[in-house]
Amino acid sequence: MNRFFFGIFLVFFVTACSGGYGNKLEGKNLNVYFVDRTDEALAQDLGKFWKENKLVGQAEQNIRLVNRKGVYDVQMIETEQDAVGQDLVFIEMKLLIQLRQKLDSTVFKDEKGCRIVVCDGSFKPKYVIND
Repeated sequence: MNRFFFGIFLVFFVTACSGGYGNKLEGKNLNVYFVDRTDEALAQDLGKFWKENKLVGQAEQNIRLVNRKGVYDVQMIETEQDAVGQDLVFIEMKLLIQLRQKLDSTVFKDEKGCRIVVCDGSFKPKYVIND
């Protein structure tokens, strides 16, 4: 199961700057941004999830947590498009859906849930992964 999550991050790892993205929790190769200070504990849980599931790679990753009326967006930055410039392929979408489901049952189990949002380099949403 951990190998499949790690595979997601061969395609996606985040490389955002710290300015303007909210409050920040820093760890080795992982930064978790959160907009609302009341979400700090949830941001810590998200960081622990990333580490416990071996999703932290060699390159620095940045994730942003945004509360959208009780449903949380877990924003990740897309590093590159497919070699031919295509959008997300089916298998990548399936893996991201599985990641979202695992997050819903662990980190966000006491909340309304989460959405995985694939973003450009400045956290502008490109794709939203629900089901």
